[in-house]
Amino acid sequence: MDVYADLGIRTLINAVGPATRLGGLALSDEVTEAMRAAGSRNVRMDELQEAAGAEIAALIGAPAAYVTNGAAAALSLAAAVCLAGDRPAAIDNLPVVSGPRRRVIIHRAHRDPYDHAVTAVGAELVEIGYPSSTRPDELARELDERAAAVLWRPGRGGEHLSIAQVSELAHRAGVPVLVDAALDVPPLDRLAALFDGGADLVAISGGKVFRGPQTAGILCGRPDLVGAVALHHQDMDIRPQTWQRSEVTGSNLVRGRHGIGRGMKVGREQIIGLLVAVRAFVRDPDAHRQHGRQELAAIRDALAADPRCVVRDTYDHHLDVPVIEIDLSGSGVSTDEVVRELDRGTPRIHIGEDLAWRDVLVVNPMGLGAGDGAALAARLIEVLDNGGATARDAAESAADGSEVGR
Repeated sequence: MDVYADLGIRTLINAVGPATRLGGLALSDEVTEAMRAAGSRNVRMDELQEAAGAEIAALIGAPAAYVTNGAAAALSLAAAVCLAGDRPAAIDNLPVVSGPRRRVIIHRAHRDPYDHAVTAVGAELVEIGYPSSTRPDELARELDERAAAVLWRPGRGGEHLSIAQVSELAHRAGVPVLVDAALDVPPLDRLAALFDGGADLVAISGGKVFRGPQTAGILCGRPDLVGAVALHHQDMDIRPQTWQRSEVTGSNLVRGRHGIGRGMKVGREQIIGLLVAVRAFVRDPDAHRQHGRQELAAIRDALAADPRCVVRDTYDHHLDVPVIEIDLSGSGVSTDEVVRELDRGTPRIHIGEDLAWRDVLVVNPMGLGAGDGAALAARLIEVLDNGGATARDAAESAADGSEVGR
């Protein structure tokens, strides 16, 4: 049974990596079977979150952990906790913030489209510094009674404040530090460095290097802050008169009504799938590296004799994986048209185009199956030989004669 063919959808070769727009990475049989088994029976979701969170925290070396539906949801829930804590009235009121602490301080150089995950729950972002540099006093002067948190992102270029500098200043003012490490953890030593540097909450993707369900994420950090997440996330639809203590932790905390995290609910299949994926990663962090290197080598070898393609080995430091860049600037074919032709053809191929503006395509091997590297190289040569389908038939005959001389 081909569930995609039944819908008339073509599958594709994923040379982009763990991209949400392509559904992330293939799940292992171990993860898939665990998700199937989890979906066949029911449990109390608060107990499942407590038990899975405790094991995940132990596996990754975090003080506490909570499974979210992706890293963006982890950011939203973290921001909600920083804005409203465990106060029922304030939780019910979000995204209208009760009290003065509604500002989240962020380096200007750390701005990102995922900032929406923070502002959506009612936070106001306040920028500090410049694109190339940020100074301690620029942070210090914003840490007043209106500051709810500082949002920090690793790996941004320029002379900016380290996590240790940010944490020292923020903690002195009683303000927590939230780290968006969706792309940067694993490796787990980076997570340890963030906590050593003073991070209070760290948002991580579960569907990237962990290779869990694409819709899963982890919020980890201070137990008191992580413990408050459930109040924003789990409404439980229960009556206080009959609520029973958790058999996992003994907690008698009655969850609230429909908090701002209600639309971010996570299924039991996601929780168990992520837990099994994290176990597998910790057991063998390098399990997929050899396969990735082989697929990149196949591309490199196939393109070596083609002067239209200059192949460079490089590294994606965020995802901690070797990648290759294919420079098409000497091919005489529009790189954008190459990307379009790769998508139109057979096999259908999606490739990293973040550098396409300078005629460079990037291959991340994390999503490549066996033989995909050779197939990608062969199809790329075919597209170049055809001149990008002769620039897609001269832009469809100049848009059909500009609609016949209209």
